[in-house]
Amino acid sequence: MIVGLVGNGGVLFAVSKNKRLRSARNIFLLNLILTDILLCVTAIPVTPWYALTKNWLFGALMCRLMPLSNSCSVFVTSWSLTAIALDKFVHIIDPTRAPVRVRQAALITLFIWLVCSLINIPYLMSYDLVDGAYYVPENATPFCGHFCDELNWQGETPRQLYGSTVMLLQFVVPLAIITYCYSRILEKVAKDMIIQNAQFSESLSTAQRVEATQRKKRVNYILIGMVVAFIGCWLPLTAVNL
Repeated sequence: MIVGLVGNGGVLFAVSKNKRLRSARNIFLLNLILTDILLCVTAIPVTPWYALTKNWLFGALMCRLMPLSNSCSVFVTSWSLTAIALDKFVHIIDPTRAPVRVRQAALITLFIWLVCSLINIPYLMSYDLVDGAYYVPENATPFCGHFCDELNWQGETPRQLYGSTVMLLQFVVPLAIITYCYSRILEKVAKDMIIQNAQFSESLSTAQRVEATQRKKRVNYILIGMVVAFIGCWLPLTAVNL
């Protein structure tokens, strides 16, 4: 938690002090930093404590707000990564097009937070704080402590439908967009005129051609790695929350 707060806080401080860092793409990156900080101050300290003690000590309000903040953070992270992929896609595929301005990026970020918050309202309303007697039959010995749990769904079917919708909007759609954008960027890189133009390529030395080829490979590895990392980080969490 401390490492996350210090690291992300340092980046926020650097951007606030250096106007040259206030670009549209960095606005999306700052959005990722804000979600990391939100998780650092909510999920990281609270979740392990609750898992170890089996007793919710943070009140009914936090019982609803913490799952909401965690879910919103995941949503916002997914769509911020999608926005970054779209920004790169437009910039590389059509470099003559006007880039996204800082004001536009800020409005997109605000829109992402608004939509993600609205999508997670059912998640907010489903949680409630109960004592241990809720889980045992009447006149039986109750469990000790208080518990924050999903209790307000009207049956299992609505919960499953909502979970499937969340998986679609939080994981499947962003993954499809990110994969499409980066695959098109890979195609663009593969058609790099420095390599494809034989006449110009012949004017390069062997070392320069090798360096250009290695540079293309690094770009390929980075883009493929970003897609794989997205799947590896969010698929398990999304599947568990179904």
